[in-house]
Amino acid sequence: MIARPGGGFPEKYNRVWIPDPDDVWKSAEIAKDYRVDDKVLRLLLEDGTELDYSVDPESLPPLRNPDILVGENDLTALSYLHEPAVLHNLRIRFAESKLIYTYSGIILVAMNPYKQLPIYGDAIIHAYSGQNMGDMDPHIFAVAEEAYKQMARNNKNQSIIVSGESGAGKTVSARYAMRYFATVSKSNSNAHVEDKVLASNPITEAVGNAKTTRNDNSSRFGKYTEISFDERNQIIGANMRTYLLEKSRVVFQSENERNYHIFYQLCASAQQSEFKHLKLGSAEEFNYTRMGGNTVIEGVSDSAGMEETRKTFTLLGFQEDFQMDVFKILAAILHLGNVQITAVGNEKSAVSADDSHLQVFCELLGLECGSVAQWLCNRKIITTSETVVKPMTRPQAANARDALAKKVYAHLFDFIVERINQALQFSGKQHTFIGVLDIYGFETFDVNSFEQFCINYANEKLQQQFNLHVFKLEQEEYMKEDIPWTLIDFYDNQSVIDLIEAKMGILELLDEECLLPHGTDENWLQKLYNNFVNKNSLFEKPRMSNASFIIQHFADKVEYKCEGFLEKNRDTVYDMLVEILRASKFHLCAKFFQESPVPPSPFGSAITMKAAKQVIKPNNKQFRTTVGSKFRSSLSLLMETLNATTPHYVRCIKPNDEKLPFEFDSKRIVQQLRACGVLETIRISAQSYPSRWTYIEFYSRYGILMTKQELSFGDKKEVCKVVLHRLIQDSNQYQFGKTKIFFRAGQVAYLEKLRLDKLRQGCVVIQKHIRGWLQRKKFLRERQAALTIQQYFRGQHTVRKAVTAAALKEAWAAIIIQKHCRGYLVRSLYQLIRVATITIQAYTRGCLARRRYRKMLEEHKAVILQKYARAWLARRRFQSIRRFVLNIQLTYRVQRLQKKLEDQNRENHGLVEKLTSLAAARAGDVEKVQKLESELDRAAAHRRNYEERGQRYKATVEEKLAKLQKHNSELEVQKEQIQRKLQEQTEELKGKMDDLTKQLFEDVQKEERQRILLEKSFELKTQDYEKQMCSLKEEIKALKDEKMQLQRQLEEEQATSRGLQGEVARLSQQAKVEASTSPALSESGLPLRGPRHTPWPPPKSWVRLALPQKMQLQRQLEEEQATSRGLQGEVARLSQQAKRSSSLTLSAPDLKPRGVVVNMIPGLPAHILFMCVRYADSLNDASMLKSLMNSIINGIKQVVKEHLEDFEMLSFWLSNTCHFLNCLKQYSGEEEFMKHNSPHQNKNCLNNFDLSEYRQILSDVAIRIYHQFIIVMENNIQPIIVPGMLEYESLQGISGLKPTGFRKRSSSIDDTDAYTMTSVLQQLSYFYSTMCQNGLDPELVRQAVKQLFFLIGAVTLNSLFLRKDMCSCRKGMQIRCNISYLEEWLKDKNLQNSLAKETLEPLSQAAWLLQVKKITDSDAKEIFERCTSLSAVQIIKILNLYTPIDDFEKRVTPSFVRKVQALLNSREDSSQLMLDASYLFQVVFPFTPSPHALEMIEIPSSFKLGFLNRL
Repeated sequence: MIARPGGGFPEKYNRVWIPDPDDVWKSAEIAKDYRVDDKVLRLLLEDGTELDYSVDPESLPPLRNPDILVGENDLTALSYLHEPAVLHNLRIRFAESKLIYTYSGIILVAMNPYKQLPIYGDAIIHAYSGQNMGDMDPHIFAVAEEAYKQMARNNKNQSIIVSGESGAGKTVSARYAMRYFATVSKSNSNAHVEDKVLASNPITEAVGNAKTTRNDNSSRFGKYTEISFDERNQIIGANMRTYLLEKSRVVFQSENERNYHIFYQLCASAQQSEFKHLKLGSAEEFNYTRMGGNTVIEGVSDSAGMEETRKTFTLLGFQEDFQMDVFKILAAILHLGNVQITAVGNEKSAVSADDSHLQVFCELLGLECGSVAQWLCNRKIITTSETVVKPMTRPQAANARDALAKKVYAHLFDFIVERINQALQFSGKQHTFIGVLDIYGFETFDVNSFEQFCINYANEKLQQQFNLHVFKLEQEEYMKEDIPWTLIDFYDNQSVIDLIEAKMGILELLDEECLLPHGTDENWLQKLYNNFVNKNSLFEKPRMSNASFIIQHFADKVEYKCEGFLEKNRDTVYDMLVEILRASKFHLCAKFFQESPVPPSPFGSAITMKAAKQVIKPNNKQFRTTVGSKFRSSLSLLMETLNATTPHYVRCIKPNDEKLPFEFDSKRIVQQLRACGVLETIRISAQSYPSRWTYIEFYSRYGILMTKQELSFGDKKEVCKVVLHRLIQDSNQYQFGKTKIFFRAGQVAYLEKLRLDKLRQGCVVIQKHIRGWLQRKKFLRERQAALTIQQYFRGQHTVRKAVTAAALKEAWAAIIIQKHCRGYLVRSLYQLIRVATITIQAYTRGCLARRRYRKMLEEHKAVILQKYARAWLARRRFQSIRRFVLNIQLTYRVQRLQKKLEDQNRENHGLVEKLTSLAAARAGDVEKVQKLESELDRAAAHRRNYEERGQRYKATVEEKLAKLQKHNSELEVQKEQIQRKLQEQTEELKGKMDDLTKQLFEDVQKEERQRILLEKSFELKTQDYEKQMCSLKEEIKALKDEKMQLQRQLEEEQATSRGLQGEVARLSQQAKVEASTSPALSESGLPLRGPRHTPWPPPKSWVRLALPQKMQLQRQLEEEQATSRGLQGEVARLSQQAKRSSSLTLSAPDLKPRGVVVNMIPGLPAHILFMCVRYADSLNDASMLKSLMNSIINGIKQVVKEHLEDFEMLSFWLSNTCHFLNCLKQYSGEEEFMKHNSPHQNKNCLNNFDLSEYRQILSDVAIRIYHQFIIVMENNIQPIIVPGMLEYESLQGISGLKPTGFRKRSSSIDDTDAYTMTSVLQQLSYFYSTMCQNGLDPELVRQAVKQLFFLIGAVTLNSLFLRKDMCSCRKGMQIRCNISYLEEWLKDKNLQNSLAKETLEPLSQAAWLLQVKKITDSDAKEIFERCTSLSAVQIIKILNLYTPIDDFEKRVTPSFVRKVQALLNSREDSSQLMLDASYLFQVVFPFTPSPHALEMIEIPSSFKLGFLNRL
């Protein structure tokens, strides 16, 4: 029974909810007061009809909430918490306001809009990042941010549990949550871990999602993705666990359903060259893909899906070979489905070995066709005594074929998940993790089988965990607020869980029946009947069926059909088929059926992650683990994981079965609300104190109900207590906590009614007085008109009576007399005034003349004083410039001297190298001469050897001739021949000896000529060396003279150098940069120009003669090196003096802004730097100018880099960089920049160098400084914008607070630390004053202010789009007031022409839109015409978000929104909802010539640059 909040029973005009067969619940108004004995309740329906509704005094209709509470972000904010209130609130938000997210305590209810919405961009992610959950509108990003924040803050693991029925949007919600984590926790590494984590979604969706009658992309498995984070809260990896893949879909699909997406993607890409070997065709050609009758999803391209799948495979590091292996198995499954099984009689079947699909299947998997064909139609039965081969019928063979296909696909799915986990592994240590659970919700269909049983079992476990968590949070809240805790009765479904999983429960009996060889579904069902019927109230037997059973789940009763339970639980494939696949030549197929267990996943530190597919692997094949036991083990592991984390709940709701956008089906939604635990949360909240207000919020909202005496109390907490005791007499209806007031259900509605009555009463009084005032005003106006009419009427009547001829003559005479009298009086007064005026003028002119004389005298004296003062200043400036020029000259001379010394060192080094080469050449010549002499000795010995051999040969021949003559005279002819041959050989030998002798002689002559040439060459070298030594001596002498001269100059500069010693210590770092430029200059010098000779090896005699000369040269070089070392010491001392002079250009970056800008001309450091540049230009010294400009630019970059977050330093150097750039332009000599120069300024223009390139570099530097300058300002002001512009309420009496639910707002009321509009204006004033003090160009100031105002408008408007509680008429008034403060600030700072006001136009139009009337067609047209700066999406969003604060305001009707939408359809603007707050306007640096003459600029002593002299 729902009673009236204040006590008693429903009264007249109260509204209630009554059941309705079409809309579930409908609203009605009580037309007559209800009495306790009444049997009917007189109701007035919304259509105007009256109804006598039968009621039971113990069960009255539930009361309806006030309209002010309808449409809340949190269902727990409703005063009356019951089913019709929840349903009505969701209808208002979803169907009318187009809001798909709503909180219900700790649950986020997500309604599937069946339409793409612009609420998931990166801008939305950044808007929710870092925000409290109650501060923004409900969103999946808010839940993800809460989980991420709690993980980072508490170092505790988190879980997001996304559930709902098929088509409710679970997969999309889980995907957006993971995308949020990947965006906000993006690491700086190049591993792109976040992209890989997100890339796992398309792959798992391709192999695990399919089209069903309820959803085009339905997940047919449960998934728990664990995202791992390191100590910096950045993603380092992930791990995935899957649950209960719907394997039956591989071989069977219902009408208008499809198989898994990957099959259709593969068929769509069959004609591509890389897939030709798979021998695939269209999806209509395969049994496993055409069963549903429709192979195409409207608006989805399967070929594009294949490209996306392959792209994500590649992103995860899967090579082409791996991808082809996966596609090969998928193609084999399709071909297996097309294998034709023919019946042979009644008990046998057969498969032809020539079946083309069977051959392709065996070819792809590396199997033998004959064995596969045999064992598809036969099975082997092994008994204790024998082995029997039993043929199978055609249906049995088809089932065996389908079981094999399911098994292969299940292995492939698990394998892909395992490889994804390997790709997402990480090397570091996991610090924390966030798990995202995407799991099926409670399901009940016309026919429910084993899959629905497992799904509902999992939901029972999740619901139990959810109930305990909600109960725990309620208890913690009460204990924290020190409220007496009374035990709340909540539904505990442990008995249902025990029925399913306890010992001798349904699952255990199912496993037991599966172990029996002849176990059947009927036998198992009979066991259930015997054990539970009439023994367990949660188990029932249907009256009209003996093949099913009923379980009373937490959501509803579900009837399960027992057919197929045993087969699906066993999930068996015949052993011979497994053996055949295990022996496959295809490695991946063979791997699937190996005996070795799958190793556990290496993920997780707190919890060991294992694959969900297999937990236990018994050795005995007879005791294989069943699907039910596997699922129970993996579910137990999941619950352990969830219990060890902080859970966050997302319940996805399917609004209608027709997939129509924003169509609200009350019956379907109520069914899901009952099933997903939302109503259970409401029921638990309603039993305790569902409405909770902080004391400040209660005081602000219900202050109108307080008396003057109560308001006079100082303690607001005591005021609230006193008021509540007076308004609600039953103290049991509320409790006072430490920081909040807790109300029973209905009490807030009662208080709202009292508040509304008070406001209505006040309105009546105001109307009474206003109407009385108007009537009195009207009466007085009519009375005055009547009196006037009467007066004129009576006057005219009197005149008519009194007018006669005598009276007219007398009147005319009186007029003539009056005329002359008045003329005389006026003339007399004129004469008097004229005399007085002349007298005053005379005295005034005399006074003015004397004053002019005194002023001219003072000016003359001032001119004389100025003459002497300027002369003194000119002399002082001349002395300063003279000292500065002397220092620069000294620097230049030291650099030249240093350069000469370095050249001398290089020449000396070259001489040493040449002497070394001469010594080496001498040694080579000696070796060569020795070699030639040894060759000559060998040739002489060879010649002597030949002569000896000839003599011996001649003697031998003569002996032989003598013997021949003695022995045989018959051989004389032969003898003569031999003699001739000997003579020829002898002559030949003699010729050879002569040739050899000639060759040796020619070689000796050639060697003599070479020696002569070498001697001449050496003489020339010696002469050159002597000349070089003479020149070196002369240069050394000149250097000594110059050294003496420099020493004298140094003595003259000692007085100046003493004042620079302190400055050197402060500018040491810049001096290093200057010093580093000197080596660069010396390295760029010309190389030594000495004579170049080709070395010839001299003979021994000349080398010996050259030795004394070499020794002499070495002694001279040693003397020269000693002299050089002495000169280098002098140069080192001179360099120290030079650095003091050059430190001028490097000292400026260290200046402190506050120490410079006080009483100084704007850009003074820039002018000083330019004067140094001008001096270098006057000297025509390119190296000095280059070094100076590089030092200036590098110094500015360095100081900006060191102070990236220092606003004052950035402002100071942005100003000086712009002034320096303007000086370079003003004095560049270019006509366009010299228009505003004085003749004296034109004389100071640069004469020798064009610095346009440096101007471009400086312009780039200025742009970078400006961007960093803007970023620093934005970072400082951004946290202030939303609290100051949107949340703070400065207008009295327009508080926009409403009751909030479990997700409390971060209220800024009465918070002394909260930001206000004053904080925004103070921050803007600080920025403006700092920019002005630093002399920033006014145009740049205007551009910066414009950028800041754009940020303020964009951030405020973006926050408004995401906060329904801020979209009200009163908040529009507050925003308009705040905008007026900003406009006043612009006017006060004289920045009206900065275009900053125009950047606030979208926000201004949004505020106007919140305030304007939104009822008629003319209102819609006015909105269309006025809101030109808002896009159509933004206008519709504001209209949908508009929320009345009290009953005096009306909601925007859907029909009015449609009218505005129709008008806006003609617009072609952006579809983006959020404004880009990071957008930067293009900066323009204006050219503003300096009015200050360079010769008149004085350097303050605070710069510590006293060593500079004005020349």
